[in-house]
Amino acid sequence: MPTPEQSAETQPLAGGRSGAVKRQLAAILCADVVGYSHHMAEDEVGTLATLKGHFAELIKPGVSRHGGRIFNIAGDGLLAEFRSAVDALSCAVEIQTESARRNAAQPDARQLWFRIGLNLGEVVIEGDDVLGAGVILASRLQSVAKPGGICLSDDIRRQVDGKIGVEFEDLGDHRLKNMADTIKVFGVASPIRQRGAAATKPAPAGAQAPTRGPSLAVLPFDNIGGDPDQAYFSDGITNDLITDLSRFPELGVIASHSVFTYKGKAVDVETVAQDLGVQYVVEGSIQRAEPFVRINVQLIDALENRHLWSERYKRNLADLFELQDEIVRSVAAIIATRVEIHELEHSLRKPPESLAAYDVYLRGKAIWFDWTREANLKAQEHLRAAIALDPKFARAYSGLSFVMIQSALGGWVGDPKAALQEGHDLAHRAVGLDRLDFEAHAQLGFASLYCRDFGRCIAAYEKALELNPNSADVLAEMADALVHTGRTAEGVEKIAQAKRLNPLCPDWYDWVVGIAAFHDHRYEDALVAFEGVHDGSNFLRSDLAAVYVRLGRLDDARRVVAQMLKLQPDYSLGTERLRPFKNPAVLQSFIADLQEAGLKD
Repeated sequence: MPTPEQSAETQPLAGGRSGAVKRQLAAILCADVVGYSHHMAEDEVGTLATLKGHFAELIKPGVSRHGGRIFNIAGDGLLAEFRSAVDALSCAVEIQTESARRNAAQPDARQLWFRIGLNLGEVVIEGDDVLGAGVILASRLQSVAKPGGICLSDDIRRQVDGKIGVEFEDLGDHRLKNMADTIKVFGVASPIRQRGAAATKPAPAGAQAPTRGPSLAVLPFDNIGGDPDQAYFSDGITNDLITDLSRFPELGVIASHSVFTYKGKAVDVETVAQDLGVQYVVEGSIQRAEPFVRINVQLIDALENRHLWSERYKRNLADLFELQDEIVRSVAAIIATRVEIHELEHSLRKPPESLAAYDVYLRGKAIWFDWTREANLKAQEHLRAAIALDPKFARAYSGLSFVMIQSALGGWVGDPKAALQEGHDLAHRAVGLDRLDFEAHAQLGFASLYCRDFGRCIAAYEKALELNPNSADVLAEMADALVHTGRTAEGVEKIAQAKRLNPLCPDWYDWVVGIAAFHDHRYEDALVAFEGVHDGSNFLRSDLAAVYVRLGRLDDARRVVAQMLKLQPDYSLGTERLRPFKNPAVLQSFIADLQEAGLKD
């Protein structure tokens, strides 16, 4: 479709025929087909027939019915003007709702999705054409909409708020292409059923979009040097990375058959992201130079045009396929971590009242690691709100399970056993809602550990790792459980594996290292590990105090306990008795250490 900039360049804004140019306020609708080039490459005849039906039976009559006029149309999109913002949004909702209904009856390969952008602003009317910055902004808003979604400017939102039965989601400030200033963007949250919104299972290796979370595409890795005999290796890395990233259910990962249409082509990441309907793109290259292989990988936020992470690997080719597996697992873990961090940061930039269920969940997750009573209560509030918005959102239940157990371990509740039981019940609920969510099983392991159901605990962690062996966090959590149940050697192996998978790991991994060393009676090693953690919670400080006691440094141990009581005067040995040591003698010895350090019931 000709871009609004192209139209502006080829049509003068003034100086044409006398009386032919006028300015007016108009609501502009810009619609574009997602992945049009890909659909045409796969099935040109079928795509054109489907698109023709959409235009003739849905879009043109809908625009006319709502008092609009199409002023620019091409193979993959259109521009239309409306005199009323309400009419423009009503038309957009009708188009997306009906498109979703039509797509439901089609196989995935035949589904056509639109992105729609809406803007209200002054435009220039020249003959039958509509020009100006108001049109360009509508096009830019279209480019950031999700497949099946609608993005609109704040001007449109203010005009229609309360006048049409939809809700709006504040998507934050965006720096749009060729726009000098950031633009506040809103999305239509309901009633449109966006692509993938009904799914409750994690995305398999052929997924086309996420259920709630971020979407990602792995472009075929370049085979540097072009030796066709080596193409299998670069293709294998790409396919395996797609498969391993698909184990993270919060990521919607585009299927390999879709991304391989770009193989061997010079591509623009922003264009690819728009075609495939994703926010994040992974690209890389592979070069074999005996006896080494060099692999470059980078993760890009295509919407913000920002590199989030990159890495170079140079490895010996002695064991090619073991090397491939090692690199793929490590890259998958790091990418998932980087995307999660970026999504958390993005969620925190949004005003709370505008958040949908997934974003409320992210907001709760972003603060629960503060390990304070206030943060815990706020996290509970966010996660209960997420459940209220989406009662079948398994991840919200597992998150609430965590913070309820955290509230008991922090000494922030009057009845810690009731909080632990609620956490256990919530974890069971999460698993029941989504038995393929590895994090739900991991949380059941965590809840079972503190409810002293040790057999179920280890079994739940094993199931979580079966579903996603690339989760460094689950490996670290399972290491903690193994150590507390007396299987210290296995725990040490698991935490080492977790740190290899995620070299960007949070410092609580070192807390697990310290716990393992403590159980092995390697107190100096435990002290080094604990002192390297900047957790700030009394649950960590008590471990540090116990280590000082074992090392005979009673003054240091008492100093730590004094800090604990200064931060939380009501903290007592009652909370420490919740420690999930399987061996009662180990728990008694630990409590005795803390008593010697000055902590009382």
